[in-house]
Amino acid sequence: MTSTYTLERHLLELDDCPDYPSINNRELAEKLAALNEFGTAPSGGFNRPPFSEAERGAAALYKGWMEDLGMMVREDEAGNLFGKWGGKDPSLPCIMTGSHLDTVPDGGAFDGALGCLSSLLAVKALKEQRFEPRRSIEIVVFVDEEGSRFGHGLFGSQVVMGEVEPQSLHHFTDEAGITMHRAMSEAGLDPEHLKHAKRNPEDISFFLELHIEQGKQLENENLHIGVVSGIAGPSWRSFTFNGSTDHAGNTPMTMRKDALAGAAQFITEVEKLPSTVSGTAVATVGRIQAFPNGTNVIAGKAVVDVDVRDISLENRNELLKRITAKAKEVASGRDLEADVKKGIEIAPVPVKKSILDKMAEIAEKEGFAYKVLPSGAGHDMMNIGKYTAGGMIFVPSHNGKSHSPEEWTSLPDCVRGVKMMSECLKEFSS
Repeated sequence: MTSTYTLERHLLELDDCPDYPSINNRELAEKLAALNEFGTAPSGGFNRPPFSEAERGAAALYKGWMEDLGMMVREDEAGNLFGKWGGKDPSLPCIMTGSHLDTVPDGGAFDGALGCLSSLLAVKALKEQRFEPRRSIEIVVFVDEEGSRFGHGLFGSQVVMGEVEPQSLHHFTDEAGITMHRAMSEAGLDPEHLKHAKRNPEDISFFLELHIEQGKQLENENLHIGVVSGIAGPSWRSFTFNGSTDHAGNTPMTMRKDALAGAAQFITEVEKLPSTVSGTAVATVGRIQAFPNGTNVIAGKAVVDVDVRDISLENRNELLKRITAKAKEVASGRDLEADVKKGIEIAPVPVKKSILDKMAEIAEKEGFAYKVLPSGAGHDMMNIGKYTAGGMIFVPSHNGKSHSPEEWTSLPDCVRGVKMMSECLKEFSS
């Protein structure tokens, strides 16, 4: 797969960019390209796994940019990077903003990196405008958001919120058998003292993250900005349909207990149920297994894994209830048995209405075409937003592509994202 991203392609869009005081459009493109010099893959994508030379190199470059802005820069025991711009009243809780620099294997140029740059360049713009924040503003680059190396996603923000115990790092390993604990130690970090990285949520007034949408709604509706209404936490259920394993040729159709046919009926019903609960609910069957999985054998057992999400916990629970009832109904109608097993469950994080209203007001004031929409994907804001106020800005993803070398967001949309970020930081830090 060939990457769609090049600096040259981005610079071709310079003439189409809006012109905002103190935002250097060329600088945005060049800094994004500089970050993506780290971890370039032969496929055209980008590989920056956590605690790797590529990821640490990109973080070091970003650290230098924060220092150039005169920020107080530090790295915590986990590898999270912070830059602080002191406010007029240091006794007040700070505004925190940022994203991540690690990628999935063969990832795109924008996921995470654009969020980090938007925070940096928004702060730079405010500094150049001689804005003086009442609250301190802290930029953060969270480590290991993707979870692509050790299967421990959203790691850095979990550490900051005190949700990780050092001993657990011995249980997460990469494909080479290297533990997370060892990788962190070899990167010069201090996994044994993660507790020192914990922040008091009361010291954080608001967390703001910009991200590419990773969907098609903004582009399809010709919109500039997405104001995120909440992050839909996933809840997984595994449904097992038990029937009877029999010969495909000698068992009449009227005498079968075909678990796979029951599972297939169930899958089609799952697709219909989210819209009966809410406009933001989704349910996905992404994995099925048939046993014994032979071409000429009627399946005696079938397992269906369902991912259910909504930004409302009440609605998500209602949808799970309806899906489970449908599994029992389908099984009963086919003389099968249905069992359900609970998988991972992460609470959704809705954004406060007062924050949504203020962000929408800012978008309107700046003349951005926008919409309020949920995030189905997880972000670091989930972890921070559980403990304090949080918000997210989306910018369009071309064709909805993400986690792919084809990932693309136009330079004009990137610039609008920086402007939206700067205005939000100005508002919430005053």
